[in-house]
Formats: sequence, C-alpha cells, structure tokens
Amino acid sequence: MKLISSLYVHVPFCKEKCIYCDFYSIPDFSLVSKYKKATFAELSLRAPEFVQFPTVYFGGGTPSSLEPDFFQSILSRIGQFSEVTAEVNPEDANYDYLVALKETGVNRISLGVQSFSDRVLESLRRRQKAADNIKAIETVLSVFSNVSIDIIYGAPEQTILELEKDLSTALSFPIKHISLYALTVYEETPLYELTEKGIVKLPEEEKLSEMYYFIRDFLIDKGFKHYEISNFAVPGFESKHNLNYWHLKNYIGIGPSAASYVDRKYWKNVSNLKAYIEKLNRNELPEEEIIIYSEEEERELRLIMGLRLINGVDLREIGLLEKFKEALEKSQKLKLLVEENYLVFREPVLKLGEKGLFISNTVISSIISELF
Repeated sequence: MKLISSLYVHVPFCKEKCIYCDFYSIPDFSLVSKYKKATFAELSLRAPEFVQFPTVYFGGGTPSSLEPDFFQSILSRIGQFSEVTAEVNPEDANYDYLVALKETGVNRISLGVQSFSDRVLESLRRRQKAADNIKAIETVLSVFSNVSIDIIYGAPEQTILELEKDLSTALSFPIKHISLYALTVYEETPLYELTEKGIVKLPEEEKLSEMYYFIRDFLIDKGFKHYEISNFAVPGFESKHNLNYWHLKNYIGIGPSAASYVDRKYWKNVSNLKAYIEKLNRNELPEEEIIIYSEEEERELRLIMGLRLINGVDLREIGLLEKFKEALEKSQKLKLLVEENYLVFREPVLKLGEKGLFISNTVISSIISELF
C-alpha cells in the first residue's frame, strides 16, 4: 500500500463559466448522476491500492452545485481525514446547505469572493454583487470557523484604493486564509479574445507588481503569514492540502481533468466528462496522459514546487545542495540573483528573495537552466 497524502475531487459543473477560467467545466447538469457514479467507480478502482487520505479537496467547476450526499458518498469511502475543503460559490452559501455539508465531514470552506467592488465584479463578468459576497461570508462563518477566500487583483482598471478596500473588507471578518491571484489571460478563454480585440485592457506589469507588494505588506501588517507566493494565512491555518502539493507528496485526483502524482509517476484524467464516464463504464481508468519521472527529474520538480514556499526548500533534503553550490560558484547569473535579493541562499535552504516573489517563474526558470 502506498502512502497518499491528499485526494482531489474535480467537480466539472458550472452554471456559467467565468471569462478568465481555464479549468475544465461544463454547464450540462443532466450528466450529474452519471458523473457521480463514475467518480465512485474511479475511487473504487484505485481503492485497493490507496486508502485513507489525510486531506481532501473538492474543487471545480462548482462543487457547491452538488448536493451534500455527493460529499458524504466520497468521504465515507476513504477512511480518516484531518482537513476537508470544499469550494463554495457565494450564491450557493445557503445556511441549511452549509450545515448539511459540515455534517458530511467538510471542515474548511474556500469561498470564491474575487472582490468586494461591484465595478470590479462586473469587469470580471461575475454574477454576484459585493453585497452578495458579504452575505455569503457571514453565512459561511455562522457554520464554519476555518474559511478561506479567493481575491483577484489586476482586474481591468482596478486601483490600489479598490484593492485596499477589498482587503479591509475581507479582514473585517474572522477569515483564516486568503488566496490572492493576479488576473491571468489564458488562451481559449473569453478574456483572451477580449484582450486581443482591445475591448478589455489589463494593468501593466509594473502596476501588477505594485499591487502584489501592497497586498503582501498589508496582510503581513495585519498578522497574516505569507507562506506561499499567492497565499496568506492566520498562523496555523495554512492549507494542509496545498502544502502537500508544494512538498510534492503523493496525491490522487479523481474526476475529469484531475491530476495525480505517486512515486515519480504523474497522470492526468481526460478533460472530457463524457469520455471520462464512458471509460469508467468499461471499467477502465480514465487517464489520458502519463509521465514517469527519473530521480533527477523528480529533484527538479521538488525544487520548482518548494521554491513557491516562502520558507524555501532544503537543498540537502532533495539531494541538490552540492550541485547548487557548484553552480553558484560558476554561474554569474545565479550570483547576481543572490546579490540582488531575487534569491536567498542560507545553506542548506534556498528561497526566493523579496524581489523575486513577483517574478518567481522567471527566477525559478533561471535556476533550473543553470542546474539541469
């Protein structure tokens, strides 16, 4: 039996897809019953090898579009768990629904607020209003004590003042965790088309950087711990599930498009609900992509994921300490990154410096190119 730290369940249903979202979702709720049956089948096919997941995360799509019995059916099959998160759409934050959800074993809620500004919400083409978000937070907090919210920054014409209001409003509630994401343009999304046509204009990189460091200073000043590039928590309330990802522990994903990683083997399920259902009806695992990583490739992955954490990565633990020290001696690029505070190296720990946080992808790519 393999040790698995996390289970992710992808719920692909959305009443309406957000213009910026590139996660797999569909508006066809007629397939819900077949989806449920298929996810139970996938879990059963994997169950002889994988049991008891310390953390479980229901993501989407819109998990809160499904009745609590779905959560109950999944959780009753997997034994003990310490953290069970469900993503909830503000319009689904109904008191009775949340109470029923809690009774299934869910003990953490991630609420997709995005903003407390009607203007920003409208620019993101979100259905809810700021008042709906506030009501949703109040309702969720009346049932759950461990609540995280998502906030987007870098929306069209968004100002620092609007961002400050978002953060101040969020912290007027006893929420435990905030995930902040720069609005990103992905191909094959409506937002991509709108920006390409010039209908929507997003802030320049310099403005985004200003926003990012404003957020960081604001939340740290209010007692939040910045523990990952995009995530802040009241100390002790960091996302256990996501920490498992960043430490590259074994995890399983079920549902269409869900990914898994177990002992250097990565696989991803088909990103098509009908194909997913058909494969499982034939008693086949619904994988469409499989990668087996070498030991060296896994070390690279551990470095990439670990550098997302504010505390960085112990190079000795992942077998890269000597290799990095040798590269640092020879590489002018690495020396410069350290000297300019884009990187901090205090043997054996390597982490992003403050200047490297906002441009983390660029900095991490530079490290990888010098090491591998």
